[in-house]
Amino acid sequence: MTSATNTGKLLSHTLAWCAACRKKIQARLVDRADKIYLQKACPKHGISEVLASGDSAWYLSSRAYIKPSQEPLGYKTSYKGCPESCGFCPEHQQHTCLPVIEILDRCDMNCPVCLKDFNRPFEFSLKDFQRALGGVLKTEGGCPVINLSGGEPTLHPLFRDFITHSYSKGVLQVTVSTTGLRLLADKELRAYFKDTGTIAALQFDGFSPDSWGFMRGDPALGQKKLRLIKLLEKERVKYSLVATVAKGVNDTEIGKITDLFFRSKALSLMFQPLCFTGRASGLETEKYRLTIPDIVKAAQKSRFIGKDDFNPLPCSHYSCFALAYYLASGKGSFISLKDFLGREFYLDAIANKTLPGLDKSAYGQLKEKLYALWSAADSSSENQAVLDRIRGLIRSMERDGFSPKTALTAGMDSMKAVFIHSFMDAHNMDFGRLVKCCNPYAGADGRLVPMCSQNTFFQG
Repeated sequence: MTSATNTGKLLSHTLAWCAACRKKIQARLVDRADKIYLQKACPKHGISEVLASGDSAWYLSSRAYIKPSQEPLGYKTSYKGCPESCGFCPEHQQHTCLPVIEILDRCDMNCPVCLKDFNRPFEFSLKDFQRALGGVLKTEGGCPVINLSGGEPTLHPLFRDFITHSYSKGVLQVTVSTTGLRLLADKELRAYFKDTGTIAALQFDGFSPDSWGFMRGDPALGQKKLRLIKLLEKERVKYSLVATVAKGVNDTEIGKITDLFFRSKALSLMFQPLCFTGRASGLETEKYRLTIPDIVKAAQKSRFIGKDDFNPLPCSHYSCFALAYYLASGKGSFISLKDFLGREFYLDAIANKTLPGLDKSAYGQLKEKLYALWSAADSSSENQAVLDRIRGLIRSMERDGFSPKTALTAGMDSMKAVFIHSFMDAHNMDFGRLVKCCNPYAGADGRLVPMCSQNTFFQG
């Protein structure tokens, strides 16, 4: 964060947070020199600013992707102020796309950039977990995907019980955020992931020993991760990649990470710009900070990424999430789902959900769109190859009967996704973003707390 003068084109007013006195303050977003800054005014500490977007054109065009919100079915808390009322409260403007359940504080690593730094030990009981998931189900009415996190979730003695309970309550897919060290050492654990269809969301920050040393404190860790990826693919364990990226550390590896992803059997790739909470709160924020358009530009160095593939997730705040979906067209080639379906239909398909096409209505709309594309397709085009592949999947689902689970399996077999999730910290906290969060932590008390709220205000 740097001191600032009130220069730049005013875009909007919001509320922010003073990292020094830990109070809510007035702020505004301004456009200056092709970048967007959050300018903050603290009565005690004066005017300061933090980079909000590295590309004003991306930021301004992102506002065209806003879709009407889908509110939760109910609220756990009453509104008494923000962030004091997090849980969700009636002021919250979005439902939950992907809940995260932190089941313990213990980890098998001590990463310098971890966005967590628990000040108390905890370990969920089965009842704790049931209450956390129950809070999600009560608020949402259903939950296709959940993520287990921590700490290192696979260290929990009830880890498998939590997964069994999740599937028994209608969860279609459990993902597990993991360092991968236990999976590398334990063949039986890998077999469990395979047998249950659980996805290992594997921490993978690049290839350079220097990058791994800065991020994880172990320059040799990258080679271990590559060995694990080979094992997961050989043993047919579902996995995704999660890369924390920082300016001047591993941002030059973003294109190479993207290439690895498309050539691998990983289902998705998540880029997370380094967030300055937890153990990373003492790092120099503006030295290492990346924003969504910075990562988009770096990812475009991969031959698999097109110029306009990415867009904000319509249901969240446009500064929080960007994503791109791809359909496999055979022989290691992929086509952007947005180009394939058309922009407007694509945005409707991905709005207010993590994975498109999992309910019968959405599936029917998607099928009608595909039928129209079949009628118009050139038999020699790449689109035709994709359509033929999807036609077989639809026929299979029609034969066996549609279910969200079969739709999810079909999507995993045919698609890849690249996500960018930009977390907030005490320096770039924007309360206008917070009320649109669709990615909360689910707690043992049944509350749903936006991730950035918990990491910034309630860490512990």
